[in-house]
Amino acid sequence: MRFESVMAHAFGPFHERTLDLAPGMNVVYGPNEAGKSSWHAALYAGLCGMRRGKGQPLKDDREFAERHRPWDESGPWDVGVLVELADGRRVELRHDLAGKVDCSAQDAELAGRDYTSEILYDGSPDGSHWLGLNRKSFLSTACIQQADILRVLGDADALQQDMQRAAATAGTDATAAEALGLLSTYKAEHVGSSRAPTKPLRRSAARMAEANAALEEARARHCEYMGRRADLESLERKAQDAQLRADAVAAALAGAELTKFEDRLKRVRSLDACFPDGAPHPSPGRDALAARVTIALTSWRNRPGLTELTGPTVDELDRMIAECDAELGAARAAVAEREAEEADYRLDEISKLDALFPHGPPRALAAEEHLAAQVMGALKAWETSPEVDEPDGRSVEDFEQELAAFDARVSSEPPAPSGRLWLLAPSVLAIAGGVATMLALQDLRVVAAVIATAGVGGAIAWLVMSRSSKQTVDIRTDAVLSVHRHNIVRALDARRREQLAYEKDLQRQAEALEHLCETANACGIKATEPEVQVQELRAWQVRRKSEMDERHKLSSQWDELQQLRGSQSLDEITHQTAGLREKADALAASADHALLEGFRGRSVTQECLSAMEERANAKRIEWEGDRHDRLTAEHQRDENRQLIEEARVALRSAAESAGVTADDDDGLAAALEKWQEDRRKNVARAEQQGRDWDELQQLRGDRSLDEMEREAERLRNDAAEVATKVGETALVAARRQQPGQGTLNALHDKADTAHRDFRDERVLLEAFAKALPSVADAEEALDDALREEKRVAVLERTLDSTISFLEQAQERIQRNIAPILNSTVLEWLPRVTDGRYDDCRIDPESLLVEVRGRDGWRRAQLLSHGTAEQVYLLLRLALSRHLTKEDEVCPLILDDVVSASDAPRKRVVLETLLAISESTQVVLFTHEDDVRDWARARLATPVHRLTEIPVDADTA
Repeated sequence: MRFESVMAHAFGPFHERTLDLAPGMNVVYGPNEAGKSSWHAALYAGLCGMRRGKGQPLKDDREFAERHRPWDESGPWDVGVLVELADGRRVELRHDLAGKVDCSAQDAELAGRDYTSEILYDGSPDGSHWLGLNRKSFLSTACIQQADILRVLGDADALQQDMQRAAATAGTDATAAEALGLLSTYKAEHVGSSRAPTKPLRRSAARMAEANAALEEARARHCEYMGRRADLESLERKAQDAQLRADAVAAALAGAELTKFEDRLKRVRSLDACFPDGAPHPSPGRDALAARVTIALTSWRNRPGLTELTGPTVDELDRMIAECDAELGAARAAVAEREAEEADYRLDEISKLDALFPHGPPRALAAEEHLAAQVMGALKAWETSPEVDEPDGRSVEDFEQELAAFDARVSSEPPAPSGRLWLLAPSVLAIAGGVATMLALQDLRVVAAVIATAGVGGAIAWLVMSRSSKQTVDIRTDAVLSVHRHNIVRALDARRREQLAYEKDLQRQAEALEHLCETANACGIKATEPEVQVQELRAWQVRRKSEMDERHKLSSQWDELQQLRGSQSLDEITHQTAGLREKADALAASADHALLEGFRGRSVTQECLSAMEERANAKRIEWEGDRHDRLTAEHQRDENRQLIEEARVALRSAAESAGVTADDDDGLAAALEKWQEDRRKNVARAEQQGRDWDELQQLRGDRSLDEMEREAERLRNDAAEVATKVGETALVAARRQQPGQGTLNALHDKADTAHRDFRDERVLLEAFAKALPSVADAEEALDDALREEKRVAVLERTLDSTISFLEQAQERIQRNIAPILNSTVLEWLPRVTDGRYDDCRIDPESLLVEVRGRDGWRRAQLLSHGTAEQVYLLLRLALSRHLTKEDEVCPLILDDVVSASDAPRKRVVLETLLAISESTQVVLFTHEDDVRDWARARLATPVHRLTEIPVDADTA
């Protein structure tokens, strides 16, 4: 397979761009931002496409889309390549990377021939399938991204599967790994793992664990039963102890109650002795005169004072508020008039612009846009069509005749003379020169004799060597003929490629001319000469530009109209303007004329009005607060005057009723206070006697003194009986705690709870004894589970042994693959590393490479970055050759793979890639000037190509 061209219809920064490639080595040079990485990715995507599987896109697919989607993400994402296969088919692959629907692989020469079904992989066509690869293995071997040569180590597992398939089954899809997979599936189904809850291994282990647990539970339940019996006895003892403590506290409380009753009886005897004549006389109590005196004195003491009022009066504050409202109304009227004037101006402008568009907004016709794009494409295709010159020199038929004549001559001619005749010629010349010198120059006879003697010796040596190495001469003669024939074949191949390129250029020129004629006819151009058609098409573009400028002007006016109108219609704007004018007239009519004229001259804005309203509201609030405070203060002063007068009248009236006199009001108040104190003392003595009598009645109740004596005797007998029941020790301990009725209630509750717990636990223990499991049954179930676990373990060991044998066979396949990869890498390793490393070892499972130098074996990753990249570049070449089908050749797509090499090593790698390109197409992207200079000097033949891409507006 080889790439003929890649078409970036809409890919990254490119739109309808094409990159043509030669069949041998291609160097694509460009500075940074020229789009080299985009072309590299376009080659990969154009051949392999992208997966269209279920679920979310993979991380690598998302990153690829983020990096290489067109900058206008709403448009298409389309790329394609034209490839030539080993069987001669020329196929154009096209991939709709955005929708992943319009993807195809069609024959470029036979219309309608579709090969898409041959190469479907993960839901979309993958051209690397013709090579025996897939889009992932192609990216890991033949398609090397920038600074990513060592990526092959990350894809070792997937590549190892492909290598096994190639080594063990000659390219079919069956491997030892599949047999291992079947065994693993059987093991997973009939044995399973310790983490699979529904499989036999986990089930047998679970059954074993359950049986063990059941046996342990049965034994534990019997132990629990015995423990609960001991707990029941303990509960019974606790209930008895709780009842004893409650009885002791009850005895202590009975003793305390006896003591309290005896103290009460003693107080009753004392109070009864104070009233030998019965109940005392009632206290004078509170009469009306005392109440009047108390009220009069309280009113006089609490009379308010009088204060002098300051600040503006209520009338002054009302006038200030009215002036502020008048000023604010005039300002509002001025602002309303200005808004009405602006609305009138806006309505006038909208009316003028609306008259320009009686039929709606200006529109651009889609047909014109399509025709403009067609004109641009036709002119670009004509301008970029190549100048076609028929190749100079000998024709293909001449080289074919020369090759046939050479083959006929070699087969008919006798063996060539010995290749060592060149050794005889110097000897003959030496003899002749020596003889001539002796004859011509007498002074140099000795020197001439030495030269002649040397010539004779050389002739004798030639005779000896000719006889001893005849067979060697014949072999070297055959090698010379083989080299000569190879040169003729290479020249014939080069001439054929030149002829093919010439025919392609002719075809491109004819297609560009046909496109130009079709476009001219579509534009109504009658001329048939291409130069005239180009001139008239350019004039058509100029006319269309003028029309577009006029449309742009109308579009600007339409945008201005829409900005003025907003979301309102003309009728709504007219109605709104009339409303603003009516509002302004109404405000102006109600405003103060002098103030309104002043605000009109000041050009008050809405912002100024808002500030004025804010200040006016603040002043209004302040003045209304002051007005309210002044009104409240005046009302309070009047009330205080009335209260002072009422207090004076009440004081004099109370003094007259009590018979008290004085010179002034304060003297009357002092005399009334003395009268009030004398009366209070008399009332206190009578009230104390009343309280003592009330206490006596409360202590005695409805019982007589004798009845209380008999009650005290009964309490003594009850306390003595309870104390005898609980014992002296418990009674002393209870008294020491000084308990109350709450303590007794709590102890009774605790005793009841203890008795209830004892009864409940006894019932539960009886039920627990009925539900005890059988220990013998649990032991029998454990034996059954143990037998099942042993059976599953035997099956697992058998399957593990079988899997081990297959894995050993798989390892033997890997050992067979290793020499193939070693030989391919070793073919170029000494040349690329300048003879520093002359042998290598490759682990086909991990793809780790070791190389041998003067100091022994070393891992390639531990070498310098440049050397490691060169070694793994050769490994990728080996993988691509080994994984590719026998009837195909996998091209190499390389992005800046020599950037880490020094100048001498870089030249060696480039020469190596050039040699590889004799059988494998190589596409190298680079930004380095020395690589470009090397390509200019070495890629001069039509088989190879140097392409220089500049930085333009599309890629910058």
